[in-house]
Amino acid sequence: MSKTLTPIIAFIVGSGLGLFYFGGLWLTVQQLPITKHPYRLMLFSFLCRLGISMFVLSLIVGGNTKLYNVVSLLAGCLGFLMVRTIAILLIRPRSKVSS
Repeated sequence: MSKTLTPIIAFIVGSGLGLFYFGGLWLTVQQLPITKHPYRLMLFSFLCRLGISMFVLSLIVGGNTKLYNVVSLLAGCLGFLMVRTIAILLIRPRSKVSS
């Protein structure tokens, strides 16, 4: 794969990973009021989301420390954080402006 295409793919993978992570978090929070063991659910969800995210990010780097792999890792993290920012903007309660 070319050195210019790799960061683009890493950004797309990071965005998908962000959708997985924060979507899973959203589903977990929705289930908390109805579960019998909310602490177990939160812990299990966190460990699964974190483990899968770390595994995928390690695949992006590929075990090498060459510069373009670091750039790919940064692109993947940027995609992940971009999804987080969009999710916060979409979920944040709207404040009513009184006039």
